[in-house]
Amino acid sequence: MQGFICFIVFVLLITGSFLMLELNPLKKKSRISLAKAAAKTKQKAVDERFSKLGPVERLNLEIKNTVMMSGSGIKTFWIFVALAGFLGIAAGKLLFVNNLLAATMGIVFLPLPYIVFKVRSRWYRRNQDELLENSMNLITNSYLSCNDIITAVNENLDKLDIYQPFAEFVTDVTLIDSNLKRGLRRLELKIGNKYFSEWTDILVLAQEKSGDYRFILPAVVQSMNDAKRLQIEADTVMMNVWKEYFTSILLAFSIIPLLRWSNSAWFEILVGSAVGRGLIILMLAMTLVSAFITLKINKPL
Repeated sequence: MQGFICFIVFVLLITGSFLMLELNPLKKKSRISLAKAAAKTKQKAVDERFSKLGPVERLNLEIKNTVMMSGSGIKTFWIFVALAGFLGIAAGKLLFVNNLLAATMGIVFLPLPYIVFKVRSRWYRRNQDELLENSMNLITNSYLSCNDIITAVNENLDKLDIYQPFAEFVTDVTLIDSNLKRGLRRLELKIGNKYFSEWTDILVLAQEKSGDYRFILPAVVQSMNDAKRLQIEADTVMMNVWKEYFTSILLAFSIIPLLRWSNSAWFEILVGSAVGRGLIILMLAMTLVSAFITLKINKPL
């Protein structure tokens, strides 16, 4: 009976705290959706080959892509995973004084490096897109003047933030294969950006049909710039989402040490009874699930 009363009080404390502070890390989801709609962008469909892979293969590929996009190595990632598991067990032992709960917390901590690397990879990608926009703008201005894409790239090679792909493009079309269309398509594959693909399509049309198509290029660069401004606004919203998320988690788990210091008997019932341990394991599991939901909301435009 005493354990049941402890369980009810614990749930009421958590619920009351959330209601008083009006914390909800998901409440801005609609605002993010509106920002995406305003940007008029759509997420690319999942590659068919990826969807046919098994769960383990898909997870392995996703981890490798995330680590690569974050600018780190796979060994560094696994070191962080091991460190996260160790810290989770240590924190669980300190917080709950229970081996089962400490092991559960260690398991919950294992995906945290992936979440961190995922967020880092998105920031890295946004930085690369900004550098690409500057490079496209320089080449476009030169191309509008000289009407020769090779000359335009050559004139700006020393100024380009993204040097290697464009240098290889000039080398390919001048020394290896003079087919400019194939060179542009190879460059498109190396860059792998939606706006750059549109920019390349217009360049190909300008070579095949009329040089007047080059005057459409500034509109593509401007569209990329508009998307960047919308992304900055979305990032501001997401900072508030992450802030509220971490505040919610801190509030939920701070009740446990407070209970340990204020009423040791109730704390013993919480971590010693099957119902109390089940409640804590459920809290840990929902914390991990909510972290992935928040990460999903934070997709770039």
